[in-house]
Amino acid sequence: MMPTMLIVRPSVRAAEDVKTCRLAGWHAEVLSPVEIESDAAGLGLLSEQYARADAVFWVSPTAIETAVPYLDLSDGIKMHIAVGQGSRRALERCLGRTVIAPDDGNDSEAVLRLPVWDGLPEGARVLFVRGHGGRDFLMGRLREKGLQTEVAEVYFRRHKPLNFQNFQSRNIAAAYITSTELVRALFGQLPPQFSRFFKSLLYFTHHPRIAEALKREGAGAVETVPSLEAALSHFPISVSDGMTFPKHPIDKEQNGGRT
Repeated sequence: MMPTMLIVRPSVRAAEDVKTCRLAGWHAEVLSPVEIESDAAGLGLLSEQYARADAVFWVSPTAIETAVPYLDLSDGIKMHIAVGQGSRRALERCLGRTVIAPDDGNDSEAVLRLPVWDGLPEGARVLFVRGHGGRDFLMGRLREKGLQTEVAEVYFRRHKPLNFQNFQSRNIAAAYITSTELVRALFGQLPPQFSRFFKSLLYFTHHPRIAEALKREGAGAVETVPSLEAALSHFPISVSDGMTFPKHPIDKEQNGGRT
């Protein structure tokens, strides 16, 4: 039986991860303690905000997928900056031209190191397309550089109660989780009978801050990797070689000690 990677992220962002797992010979199970909901009011203001911006910063693929249908991107004039390579690829598919993004990270610090900011004239307006909250550090630093910032909040992140009634931990070899908010939302609602399993699970994430959040929640095994593909290749034995995984102790507890 194929090992399972537990994908912890909003369901609207999970389809590509599921496909990546399948292509690598893994099964994927999605757990979504946070979901994405479009902000109709924010989207209604977006076109006007976009029109007066000199540059646009996109915080995530979710921001791109939510906002792009409401915009005319054909002017070819504005400078577009993305937080990382995944967002860059998603936006380039929409724009049909090059998007600026850091190649040495996918966080505000990496974005701030981009030389593009020093090339903008003083007082230039940068539009941040995001959900509600986030990137305040980056906006503050750009204002220190003499730039103006404006925010287009186009989606909400809604916490969702998880139903563990039919959750099966068997064959779950590891988990991939993509934000500190997801870490808090997951561990904040774990039933007692699953606490030991989730703390003993091997976690992969793409950023040290998320890794630290996992450790604060009691996760004992955390690896920081650049991508899900890298996480899947972390295991030295191919699943096609008959790779098996030991069961977590909780499996026996939940089945009355039966194996």
